[in-house]
Amino acid sequence: MSVLAGPVFALAGLLGAAGVLKLARPDGTRKALRAAGLPDPVAGVWVLALAEIVLAVAAVVYGNRLTSTLLTVAYLGFAVFAARLVQKAGAAASCGCFGIETAPATSLHVGVNVVAAAVCGASVAAPTGGIADVLGAQPLAGVPFLVLTALCGWLVYALLTLVPDLQLAIAELDGADDEAGGRS
Repeated sequence: MSVLAGPVFALAGLLGAAGVLKLARPDGTRKALRAAGLPDPVAGVWVLALAEIVLAVAAVVYGNRLTSTLLTVAYLGFAVFAARLVQKAGAAASCGCFGIETAPATSLHVGVNVVAAAVCGASVAAPTGGIADVLGAQPLAGVPFLVLTALCGWLVYALLTLVPDLQLAIAELDGADDEAGGRS
């Protein structure tokens, strides 16, 4: 088992969750594709979503060099897409990652995807192994490992969705304070 198992499984889980959400709500992803100047057919979003789900499951079940390589490529692709979206549409554009329109694409989004790609890339050299092998090597039937892995995945989700919203709200408050200060 690789020490990267938790982070890689968290990133795979996040990818799978994003795929499920895209299947359920493809419009956010379609709008993001359109904003980036790319084709946006709903069938294309569904294919992308299914590919994300299949890759996520394979990465958790097998955890080999191939799945690590594919995760690396996927997260690098997301970084490039987010950078293109920021360049073309600005920080107000939604990334569409989770099928919603409220997750803005920012430089933080690009950076998180680059770090995710680096983690997955490191697991090419040190594959995680499958979830059955990993849990078999864990104390307490792997429950602490699963809880921490889920928490790691949620924290990455929060970085991509909640933190940009928080930054925007703070910027708006600062702008309102500046306007109020200028009127005094």
